[in-house]
Amino acid sequence: MNLYYLYYLESGVVALFTSRTDAAQKLADILSEYKSRDETIVLGILRGGAVLAHTLSRCLGLPWDVLGIKKIGAPFDPELAVGAVAPDGSIYVDRWIKEHYGVSDDYIEGTKARKLVELRDQLNYIRSSSSYENLNSMIVIVTDDGVATGATMKAAISFVKNNNAQKIVVAVPVISPETFEELRGLADEVKALLIPEDFMAVGQFYLNFQQVTDDEVAKLYRSIKGENIS
Repeated sequence: MNLYYLYYLESGVVALFTSRTDAAQKLADILSEYKSRDETIVLGILRGGAVLAHTLSRCLGLPWDVLGIKKIGAPFDPELAVGAVAPDGSIYVDRWIKEHYGVSDDYIEGTKARKLVELRDQLNYIRSSSSYENLNSMIVIVTDDGVATGATMKAAISFVKNNNAQKIVVAVPVISPETFEELRGLADEVKALLIPEDFMAVGQFYLNFQQVTDDEVAKLYRSIKGENIS
């Protein structure tokens, strides 16, 4: 990978990217082989990944779309992903976490049903549909602002496979080493700018890692169709 500027935070932690847009512009450098390539689309996982997908589409001259994946958190810690659900109702479950912490099937199914309703409402608001007819036989570049345990990305890969993609390329600015190796066995290609051994959280590698809202994503998405959102 190319060496980019490092930004030193007050805490002494080094950040590689100023923002999600900056990360996407740098990520585009290692995706140049897909520039203006036919039958190729960039798919950004909501919400942060949508910002990257929008920027990548401009840098690479490719169409883009957003993909909603909802994390299923553990009953005792919502931030710990037991799994994730995709718009078609398909689900990824981390078997080790499920068994290690004794998470029940009933809890997973109940949470999945609730998250699926939320997810489809979210997608209907942003893109007026929770269906995807634009992935069949396509090269799909799936992006996010970073990958830690990989539950949402694994659910995304499975979803894209179920929609008959020709090829799946995972492209992210930063990813944990363990998850990088896992995803290499699931996707056709995995590209990352940074695979740090001291990975703790995606946000540690960004100067600006503010939460992205549905309204912000909707404005980006609808701008490609010339629509307005109040």
